[in-house]
Amino acid sequence: MTDNHDPVNEAFEKLRSAARQRNGGQLPPVGRTPSPRRTKAVGTGGVAKRGIPSGPDGRRRRRPLDVDTFGALLGGEIQRRGWEKGMAGGWVNGHWDELVGEKIAQHTTVEMIKDTTLFITCDSTAWATNLRMMQRQILQAIAGKVGPGIITELKIFGPKAPSWRKGPLHVKGRGPRDTYG
Repeated sequence: MTDNHDPVNEAFEKLRSAARQRNGGQLPPVGRTPSPRRTKAVGTGGVAKRGIPSGPDGRRRRRPLDVDTFGALLGGEIQRRGWEKGMAGGWVNGHWDELVGEKIAQHTTVEMIKDTTLFITCDSTAWATNLRMMQRQILQAIAGKVGPGIITELKIFGPKAPSWRKGPLHVKGRGPRDTYG
């Protein structure tokens, strides 16, 4: 039981026959658009009119919308509100391992960014000393990624010493000495 009834082909045939009746027995050219400078307006007896070009069916053609990309809109808004430094600081904090390399990033932590100073703590004094010697290269890498003037100084600290101060009250003294037995 094969049914040769195809609703899509029937619909196309109806459209083609309606187009033939409108255009005197011929199908309109498909894929050709009228010249945008001068078009013949429907209902004017074939006289070319100046003005807004219309499509082949007499309706006004829409001009393509001139819309900025989302990135351009977002970048303009960030610049208008003055968020460049905050966004750049967040990028440095989030991509620290990409800036300095994975080996250094394993031993260092970005603590905070205050004004144009980046505060970094290291897990040993040896790494802190090594990072102080590499300070110029790190600042150049940051300036290359986020722009000059965003981060201008690095404050590099070693590990924090343990605190012997416990509780809210404290008595000044010489601190812990040989009290371990």
